[in-house]
Amino acid sequence: MRRGKWIRTWAAALSLCLIGLQAGAEQGGGEGVEAGDFDVIDWKLAKERMAMLSQMGFHPFLMPLIMENRDAIGLTKDQIKVFREWRNKNRVPLIHAMNKIIQERAVFQRIALNPKTREEVLYAKQEEIFKLHRKVLKYQLSCRRNILDTFNEEQWDNFRFVLSETGYALD
Repeated sequence: MRRGKWIRTWAAALSLCLIGLQAGAEQGGGEGVEAGDFDVIDWKLAKERMAMLSQMGFHPFLMPLIMENRDAIGLTKDQIKVFREWRNKNRVPLIHAMNKIIQERAVFQRIALNPKTREEVLYAKQEEIFKLHRKVLKYQLSCRRNILDTFNEEQWDNFRFVLSETGYALD
């Protein structure tokens, strides 16, 4: 019961964050979307939940931070549209991969506590989890590339300021 609740909590957190990306993108570039629709997303909560999910890898989830600070960064409607298109293309497979990591970690913990489980089985299960992590990283780096290709120099400066204000260590 507890493990199922934990998995649902993680899945809900990821879904909220990715749904928030779409809502933020639609606010800036979608036709027929009310301006107030963006405010339905609690970007602070989304950012906190993405921080919890960041335990799955080393690359930070940047989109909630970008969308929460879109005005300070100076995003245009066209840029928000680019981010929305990326999200629409990648949201479902990314959610699937992250949910699979959560499930496989739970399985790993369960079988690791069984004294009859051979080490070879644990190594193989961990390899499956590593492959899923690489898959998630591929999506994260694709998102990063999208951001790199979309921001102009002034927006990067603005974003660096946002990052430093939120505690990210910068080079």
